[in-house]
Formats: sequence, C-alpha cells, structure tokens
Amino acid sequence: MESTQETDVLVIGAGPVGLTAANLLADQGMRVMIVERRETTSDEPRAISVTDETLRVMAEIGIMDQLGPEMLMDTGARYYGRKGQLLAEVRPASPRLGQPGKSQFDQPVMETLLLEAARSRALIDIRFDTEAFRITDSPEHVDTVIIDDQGKKTVRSKWIVACDGGRSPVRAQLGIPMEGSTQTEKWIVVDILNTPGDPAKFAEFHCNGTRPAVVVPGVKGRRRYEFMLLPGEDATSVVQPEAVAAMIAPFQEITPAHIRRAAVYVAHQRVALNYRIGHVLLAGDAAHMMPPFAGQALNAGIRDVANVAWKIAANVRGAATEALLDTYASERRPHAVDMVRLSERIGKVVMSRNPTVTRMRDSTITALGIVPAAKNWLAGMKFLKQPHFTKGCVVPPSPGLAAAASTLVGRSLPQPRLRRTQGKELPMDDLLGQGWALVRFNGNNQIQITPFGSPKASEAPQETVIDIDGVFEGIPAGTTLIVRPDRYVAAATNRQNEKEALSALSTLLPNLGSRLTANSKAA
Repeated sequence: MESTQETDVLVIGAGPVGLTAANLLADQGMRVMIVERRETTSDEPRAISVTDETLRVMAEIGIMDQLGPEMLMDTGARYYGRKGQLLAEVRPASPRLGQPGKSQFDQPVMETLLLEAARSRALIDIRFDTEAFRITDSPEHVDTVIIDDQGKKTVRSKWIVACDGGRSPVRAQLGIPMEGSTQTEKWIVVDILNTPGDPAKFAEFHCNGTRPAVVVPGVKGRRRYEFMLLPGEDATSVVQPEAVAAMIAPFQEITPAHIRRAAVYVAHQRVALNYRIGHVLLAGDAAHMMPPFAGQALNAGIRDVANVAWKIAANVRGAATEALLDTYASERRPHAVDMVRLSERIGKVVMSRNPTVTRMRDSTITALGIVPAAKNWLAGMKFLKQPHFTKGCVVPPSPGLAAAASTLVGRSLPQPRLRRTQGKELPMDDLLGQGWALVRFNGNNQIQITPFGSPKASEAPQETVIDIDGVFEGIPAGTTLIVRPDRYVAAATNRQNEKEALSALSTLLPNLGSRLTANSKAA
C-alpha cells in the first residue's frame, strides 16, 4: 500500500530554477518537498551568464556573499567581423537593481550554494534519486506518485512547480504543446580550466563566416568556447581532446587535462502554450527553451519562480484567489517569447556563413557608429528588453502622476542604497521585507517604507530613510508605489488614492488593504 505525505508545494527538479523556487517558497512560509531524478545536483557548467535581476534573487536567498567571488562581475560583449575587425563593444546600461547588469558565473557553484541554502531551511524536504511518476489533479489539491529506492509514495500538495527541464516529463504527461522550432545548426561547447592571466570582462563573438565562435571568460581560470559544427563533421570526433585543442589553438594552447567538458548541442526556440494546468505550473526550461546567444535561458527561469513563488504562498495562506496564479503566465510568457526571439536573432548574426550576408552585416553594424541613437541602442544593450507587465497583478497608474513614477508600474523596482537615521547604509531590499510594501516619497530624497501583507511583516517596521543614490529623485513628494513581494511595482498613485489602488488589487488579493491596516497598527 502506498503511503501519503502532505506538503504545501511539490517542486519537481533540483536544478538552479527548482532550488531557487524551493528557497523562495520556504521563505514565504511554505512547506516544500523537492524531488530530483538524479543523485545530486549537476556538475556540468551549462548556463554561464546572469543578469542583475537573477543576482537580486540570489541576494534575497542569501548566497551572494559566497557566489560573488566565484563570478566575473559586470561584463560586456565584443563582436568581431569576418576579417577579425571589432564591430561593436556592448555593455549593459547603468545598473538599476543593486547588482551588475550582466556577469559570468559557474552553474555547479550556484547549484551547490542553492542546495546548501535549501538544506538550511527547515521547511524544505529534499529528495534526490526520486522520480515524479504520475500526477492526479483535484479541485482542492494535486496528488503525485513518486518513486525512490523505498518504493512508491503519494505526495499530496496544494501546488506543483515543474522545473524538470526541456524534456519535461510533467509537461509531456499534461499534454502541453510547445510552439517554436529547432535550429538546424549544431554547436560544440567546451569548458576549460587553468586559463592563465586575468580575464577581460568581455565575452567575444567571432562572427568570421567560416567557423563562428564564442569565447566567454570566467574567474579562477575558467573559460568557455563555443564553435559551430560544420557540415560533414562528426559530433563524436569533434569533442575528442585532440580536435578540441586544435579548435582552441588560435585562442590559447591547452592540454587534455584542461578540458572540463566538451559536448555538441542543438538549440531549441520553443515556448509552452500553457504555463498552468489545474494546480500544476511550469517554470524554467519546462516552460521555454531558447538559444544561448542572449544568455537568457537560466535568467528567464529565475524570473519565472520569483514571479510565481509569492503568488502560490498567498493562495495557500488564503490571501489570494486562484486568479492570481493565472497572472503568472500573462506576466511571464510574453517576455519569454521576446527572449526566445532575441536569442534567435543574435544567433543569426553570429552564425551566418554566407559571404554576402556577413559582408552586409559588417557594413551595417559599422555604419551604426555614425548614428548616435543606433550606436547607443547597441552599445548599451538596450535590445535586451526588461520585463514590463501591462496586465496581470498590476494597476494602471493614477492620472497626472510624474512619468518617473508611472513608468515604474509593471517593472522591477530600482534598488538604491539607503541611509537610516543612525547613519547605517544598506540596500533597499533589506527594508522591503518578504511581503508587500508601500514606498512613500516625502521629498528631499526621503522615502518612507511600510512593509505589510506577509507573515513576517511585523518583523520589519515602518521606517523613513534617505535615497543616497538619488535613484528616485524625479518622483515628487506625495507619491506612493505599491511594491509586490517579487520587487515589481504593482501600482503608482498619489498618497490620497492609496486605498483605491489597493482596492483595485482586491479581485486577486481580497484582504490586502486590511492587512496593511493591521500591520501598520502593529508597527
């Protein structure tokens, strides 16, 4: 007879996305079980680029002090043409979120730190070498049969978050189709160790029209090479040490001992048509797969679980309707589609081997240098669109608000350094708490922060601080931002219309306004 175990949320898949989901859910007070078919976390360095938004989440979980030294922070990219000439040097725009816009990391290091963080949280039950076998949804819960070396068990949960990868068995069982295509070109990926010297803070895209290549530096001697697999080449032969050394030779000399990993992959550009069926939600590669050229695959997955974790917790606590969970797809899927398309477009620039196309590409990019707006758009990586929710758990800004406030609605809240009255400086997220927050602007860079709507809200009292960096100086006194637990701005309003803005969110979170009143009295 199968035994049954209850938990609030079952997370399927213990990669970086699943582990992030588990940590965020536990910090929202949820009991979490995470199951993974493998015996432990992956030791393969797959993803390699992280954005400021991902690092903001890592800081929230509490691993940035350990992760930071393992990263090459604040990196850009250089694009070289068919003759080896530098076409463009691009860097992210000025950081907004308290972290560098783009950095290079090592996935096994991140996974190890996320696993350690999960093991330190009493609410998380981690099950490796365990497979989710069958899912049965019901109106009030969802049952999952799991199999481990002890046999079969049934896990009853309120919700499932499926982070089980691009071949997602959960997605297959639910019959969720994906739209998109698969690249015909294959790429050879090589990770090496013991590269001497200090790395330049630029990934290099060698768009040479013969064998396009990408070189991505890292810290502690790590470096990645990606080469196009040419027609007629054998996928098995090209990953042998001698072949790998020959490809890398124009860049550096290596020995077989330097090779950490060599594999051939085919990139997909696909997005699930649905992110939710019943009480099951897809996240990460289970929901979307994209080519690596924009470095957005893992970052999209982290955005997914940061978006959905607090919504699940609110529903389990009885503070939100199930309609709030529908906003997960309406908010996240459009941006995932944008990132898939961007990755595909960048790939076409990098991969082309057609002489006419490569000549035109080089000429066009060079010509952008004489057009300031186009040059700034390219050099500032403004083609990398940030998420902007126009529907979902957001409220249209009040009429007549300053643009500096109204344009923040549906976007991630900037994170300046703040100064407390006693002089201590700290990042803004440290005062926002793990629930909702009102951010009221009093003029002269003074900000009043009122956390509310979280089981731990009483631990973070209302406080008035100074915006040291002047990030919000364009927002006039009397303006209020209503900030969600995932640091996105749900509403911008005048002080006198705060109740109306909270009321507009009541269809998704019926008691949000009353919880603000209760927490304010407690403070």
